[in-house]
Amino acid sequence: MFGLSLGRKKVLGIDIGASSLKMIELELRSGKPYLSNYAWMNIPDISEKNKETGSNFFEKAIPEYIKKIIKISEINTKKTYASIPSFGGLITLIDFPKMTLEDMEQAIKFEAHKYIPTSLDEVVISWEIIKKNETKEVEDKNEKVQVLLVAASKNKVLTYEKIIKDSNLKLLGIEMENLAMVDSLVGNDLGNFIILDIGYRVCNIIYTEKGIIKANRNIDAGGNDITKTIATSLGITMERAEMMKTSGKDFFSVESSLNFPAIDIIVGEISRIISALPKNENGSGVDALILSGGTANFSGLEKFIAGKLGLKTVMGNPFSRVGYDKNIEPIIEKNKNQFSVAMGLALKGIENLREK
Repeated sequence: MFGLSLGRKKVLGIDIGASSLKMIELELRSGKPYLSNYAWMNIPDISEKNKETGSNFFEKAIPEYIKKIIKISEINTKKTYASIPSFGGLITLIDFPKMTLEDMEQAIKFEAHKYIPTSLDEVVISWEIIKKNETKEVEDKNEKVQVLLVAASKNKVLTYEKIIKDSNLKLLGIEMENLAMVDSLVGNDLGNFIILDIGYRVCNIIYTEKGIIKANRNIDAGGNDITKTIATSLGITMERAEMMKTSGKDFFSVESSLNFPAIDIIVGEISRIISALPKNENGSGVDALILSGGTANFSGLEKFIAGKLGLKTVMGNPFSRVGYDKNIEPIIEKNKNQFSVAMGLALKGIENLREK
């Protein structure tokens, strides 16, 4: 959303998470996106490192990690799209009457004050008209236009700009991570979906209608909380608990007596979102729930959530919208859930290449 410039041929999407870096490099082949490279690297818990060093570890260390992973993986494009965390950002839809784009821009700045609880000088604002016919103006005088308003902290945007610059890369655009997820997991698919992305520390819950975000929640609960529950319940170290979490053991089985408060909170928030939606003939306004994030592979989670919510629940596949060498399919199948943000960023870059 916060575009800076355009590139050509190849683009790189970088997702800077709380515990890992993920990168997707796409190229335009015969007008279609093709996976030319991808990489990921685990990194220390940024928040803990900041506490230990008493300095801004994030800004100093991340560029070094990025340079290292690019060198090892031999990624050869510098044209980059990066994400910023959706936590603390704003995404909302606003209705406007017919007006020119110039008037629309002034009206949005005026209306933004109602939605942003701080000075507009402290935020970066981006907006996009959401309608079927993408023309310069609305044809019908009585037609209402929906505008997708996106706002993020200016300091946060500047921080990520500096990180990419210090990584010796050329930043073409910055986007909220939840928008990138929708691009890779939903795209132009018709229907109503909930994306449940469970990261290391934060969970994103996104409700979309025909690819448009209509509701978005960020919860301070994630995979690390699940690891803590396993460690505390079984009296083992965090390292051992993390190994058990990723071992394939089903902690939701009848034999297991563990309860996960973080998952209960997440399920409760999704239930509240669903209860506020209009119902269709099947009794639910949601066609499917899409699981994403590193914790999506937690054994038994997909079945548990489907049972609790009574929703069709599927594993997200951000690679389904791009071509790639089928020889790497086993690796992609194992790790695909972690790349939804990076893939969405790279797809945004490909879209911009097509428009050039």
